[in-house]
Amino acid sequence: MLVTILGPDGTGKTTLAMALAEKIDGLDYVYFGYNKEIRDYQFFNSFVKSEPKNILKRIIRKGVRFINDLYVFRSAKKNHIISDRCPIDSYVNTKIQGRKLRYYYSLILKISPNPTFVILLEGDSQTIYNRKKEISEYHIQSAIKYYKEYLISNKISHFVIDTTQNDIATTYNLAMEELKQYLK
Repeated sequence: MLVTILGPDGTGKTTLAMALAEKIDGLDYVYFGYNKEIRDYQFFNSFVKSEPKNILKRIIRKGVRFINDLYVFRSAKKNHIISDRCPIDSYVNTKIQGRKLRYYYSLILKISPNPTFVILLEGDSQTIYNRKKEISEYHIQSAIKYYKEYLISNKISHFVIDTTQNDIATTYNLAMEELKQYLK
C-alpha cells in the first residue's frame, strides 16, 4: 500500500510522514520531493543527483528517475510505504506555473500507479506562507485547489487535515486514525 502526504511547502508533510513511519511497524518512509540531497534512488543514485549540462544526459536522468519512482511504486504492492510527495505534486506545481512540462507529468501520472490513500495537508495560506516563506500565498491556494481537483477527478481516497487549525500532535492523531482503516 502506498500512502502519500501532499500539501504546499510549510504544511508539515515531512514531519508527519516521518512521524507516522517511525510509529507504525512495517511502514517505510520515502521522499519523492525536489531536494536531491534528501532523496534516495535505488538505481544510479549519483547520476540522478548530478546536474548534467548535456541535454541528452538530462533526458536520460529524467528516465532513470522515472524508473526509480516506478520501482518504489511497484514495491508498494508488497510493502507499506508512506511517501512525502509524489508525481501528483510535480504535475500540480507545473500547472500552477503554466509550464508546458505539466504535459510530461500528466503522461507520467497516466502510467504511474496512484497512491492507495492520500493525506492532504492544507490551511490558511497566509499562516502557511509565514512558516517558510518559500512559495507565495497564491501558489499555496492554487496548490491546495489543484490537489483536491486531481484527487477527486481520479477517485483517489484521501483525507484533508488543516494544519493551521490543528497542532502537530492533533494532525498526527487525525492521520493515524484514518490510516488505521487502510493498514488492517
